Amino acid sequence: MNIENILHKIRLKGGRITKIRQTILQFLIRKTCLASQKAIQEYLTHQNLQPNRSTLFRELQYLVQHNIVIKNTISGMDYYEIPKEHHHHLICTSCSSIQKICLNEHFEDYEKKIALEKNFFITSHSLEFYGYCTQCQT
Repeated sequence: MNIENILHKIRLKGGRITKIRQTILQFLIRKTCLASQKAIQEYLTHQNLQPNRSTLFRELQYLVQHNIVIKNTISGMDYYEIPKEHHHHLICTSCSSIQKICLNEHFEDYEKKIALEKNFFITSHSLEFYGYCTQCQT
């Protein structure tokens, strides 16, 4: 998904395109995986934008509520990303690094089987694996 498509989607929903909102989206489009609110704030500062924490929170909340950005809470901390290909995460419990992993089609088949067996309509899922990254294993 490119920035023009996202901005068009926001406009269709009656949303405004603020400089902060547009810059957040540009940052998240470039990211391959999750970004913390702190990383987003640092990027905005680097772009000479100085939103306070509540403004940033409201912008992110708007993007999540309108299904433009996905929010994942991992170990009590919120992370954000623009949905691209579906993936999961490896999270180091020592240094908190996060790596993206893609599982094959068999996992999708298993999800369908669960939905059918439990008569449950699945709208989304989140799967994280916790452990130690290569650097923290030493």
